[in-house]
Amino acid sequence: MAYNVKNIELVWRGLTLTGFGSQKVEITQPTNGESGSIIYGIFGECFTVPNMTRGWFITASFHPLSLSYPILEQDNIYNFEDTLIVRDLNIGTSDIFTYCRIYSTSKKKDSDERLVTWYAAKRNGR
Repeated sequence: MAYNVKNIELVWRGLTLTGFGSQKVEITQPTNGESGSIIYGIFGECFTVPNMTRGWFITASFHPLSLSYPILEQDNIYNFEDTLIVRDLNIGTSDIFTYCRIYSTSKKKDSDERLVTWYAAKRNGR
């Protein structure tokens, strides 16, 4: 799922992020596991249990001179865990990613973008 940065607002640790490099913010979930498992009981009863090991990856790019990127880089070093909110300004909905950490920050020499990837355990409480 990709969002256009003109139509969304990212809020990390109470700070509204600015200075995006590209026009998209990517939200993906790894496909290496099922979303749930079926558990069978002794008497043949069954129920589904969600797979809690599947998380969410949120990737955004920032300009090198962005005011937000140095803060995100420092949060990555200190390994802060907090909430990331993605607000869709067109529809008025929000996705709230909890138990979220910065997974990686990457920059290339002489590059015009700095990538930041968050990893979240839950999206909207699930």
